[in-house]
Amino acid sequence: MTERLNKKKYPLCAAALALAVLLAGCAPAEGTAVATAQPTAEPTEAPTPTPEPEANPLTGEQGDYTNQRPVAVSIRTGDGSTPQWGIAAADVLIEGVTEGKTAGLTAVFASVDSVEKAGPVAPGRDLPLQLVLPLNAVPVHINKSVYASNLLNVLQYQDLDGYHAGTAGFAFDEDRANSGYREENCWYTTKDLINTGLATYNTDTAGANMPLFHFVQRKDPEQQNAKSLYITFSNKDTEELVYSPEVGLYLKNNADGSPMMDAGNNEQAAFTNVFVLYASSGVKDDGVTRQYDLTGGTGIYLTKGGWETIQWTKGDATAPLQLTDASGKTLDVNPGKSFLAIWGGYYGQALRLLDGDGNEQALPEKPALLDSAVPDEAAEAAELEQQRAQALADAQDKLNQAQTALNEALQAQQDAAGTADSADDDAASQRVAEAQAAYDAAAAELAALQPAEEPDGNTEPAADSAEEPQREPDSANGESAG
Repeated sequence: MTERLNKKKYPLCAAALALAVLLAGCAPAEGTAVATAQPTAEPTEAPTPTPEPEANPLTGEQGDYTNQRPVAVSIRTGDGSTPQWGIAAADVLIEGVTEGKTAGLTAVFASVDSVEKAGPVAPGRDLPLQLVLPLNAVPVHINKSVYASNLLNVLQYQDLDGYHAGTAGFAFDEDRANSGYREENCWYTTKDLINTGLATYNTDTAGANMPLFHFVQRKDPEQQNAKSLYITFSNKDTEELVYSPEVGLYLKNNADGSPMMDAGNNEQAAFTNVFVLYASSGVKDDGVTRQYDLTGGTGIYLTKGGWETIQWTKGDATAPLQLTDASGKTLDVNPGKSFLAIWGGYYGQALRLLDGDGNEQALPEKPALLDSAVPDEAAEAAELEQQRAQALADAQDKLNQAQTALNEALQAQQDAAGTADSADDDAASQRVAEAQAAYDAAAAELAALQPAEEPDGNTEPAADSAEEPQREPDSANGESAG
């Protein structure tokens, strides 16, 4: 029995002994060296790299423009609009004829914070929209053409339109109005107004952006052969960009030759880069708005006093602008502000580039006209007819004014005849003689503008001639002054 009990105990004793030995193995024997247990290293997560701040997408210059959409403000041009606000502060200035013969401007800023003051704000047009929408820019304007409206509606693209946002996004410059500016040339916007105006649409300027060009610091050109560029948008609108070696920029002048000054910072608009994109053009179905083929074409690029021929492609309204050099390689563009002109080369438009010695540069051929365009010969004939009609209207107006002056002089002569003072009679007669001479000259000028008679005696319709003044007999000498 005892033996059986002892046999049952052995397994338990063995287990206990094994556990004791295992536990004892954790303790060192006397006089033996102890190996220090190394702590197990906890796995560490790789640090998340901090993204590099995004550079200015419009100039390529350093800065943090992460999650900031550009802002594109339509700027009024023409009589009474200058000086404009924001044209020198903008990162990119876009210009091209959108309606009639007047070139419109769009000032593009890399972020809303750059818009200190911009205006006078013009209606939106589809030509500049097709260049700024691929940049995810916020279009800012007061009213817009039907073509711009249709484009934005089709793309479901939110703009900031003063026609709807009103004074939430735009303000009126009372000082400018009091100094004689027309009302439409007094409306402007600012960064705060843009943010407030966009809030009425439940949107803002946060969002992605993309570089406009491939920005690389280029070597200086081998030849300084691009000193003065003259862009003729119409027969009344030729604008000049002149390279200044002192500042390394192209300075822009207005059509009247005066510097294009920014009313906000009192600086002249100046650019590192100047682009003229040739685009085949015609007329839209309203007969006024210009139509451009923006799928691509040739052009010229000026920077640092030199120039080269380039190629450009774009595609539809949402496709970005892409530039290549003559070999087809992506065009390297110097970091800095840019002026970008859309030029159709149709009748009334011209382009000249001179070097520092006044030598004319051989530029690429102007683009072909679209089918909807008016041929140059027909456009020239239409312009001459318009000029003749305007000259006739001016001559008729001049004759009408001369007739009014003569009638007044005759009335004054009649009044003077009833006085006893002969000096009054003499003065009245002199006045009549001068008024009669002015009337005769105006009548002769109008007659000279009348179309010559055809062989059958028929003539073209002409402006109505003024009625002959009703004359009273001259009581002083008994003769008619008519």
